Amino acid sequence: MDDIKSNEKEATALDLKQIKQIVALMAENDLSYFHFENQGSKVELRRGSDFQAAKELLKHLPMASAAPMAMSAAPVAAAPVAAGPAPSAPSAVSEPAGPTINSPMVGTFYRSAAPGEKAFINIGDSVDENSNVCIIEAMKVMNEIKAEMRGTIARVLVEDGKPVQYGQPLFELKA
Repeated sequence: MDDIKSNEKEATALDLKQIKQIVALMAENDLSYFHFENQGSKVELRRGSDFQAAKELLKHLPMASAAPMAMSAAPVAAAPVAAGPAPSAPSAVSEPAGPTINSPMVGTFYRSAAPGEKAFINIGDSVDENSNVCIIEAMKVMNEIKAEMRGTIARVLVEDGKPVQYGQPLFELKA
């Protein structure tokens, strides 16, 4: 009876020799992905660069990291033309005057618990150390962010649904 059970287990799972054969077949036929699932066993093989996985990763990268690369190329071509308007650009996005509530992680910023729901806080609202001020989604996990300080919200510094970086100011408090 034990021999029958062990044979059944061997029939449902792939052994190392079979996996090596599959890898060789993938290389011969220029395949980049193989998936096998049978009675609780699962084998997933990828070879080469997986463009679909890379595209999925790029979707979740914050846009701020791509902006400096684009800006570093622009001044070389447009330096004489951009010399006049360049000083006005920083004043449009002024630095926070008061204390700020900063992002404790990289992720996507949301002002409410779900689309269409009321925002956790608005300009003029008072917060304390335990007030939930927003949600940051990181790796498909919704993380409630607390103010961790007392104050009154003066400005919301990030647009809803936009990516944020670690340490990036999210809210400005009145000084």
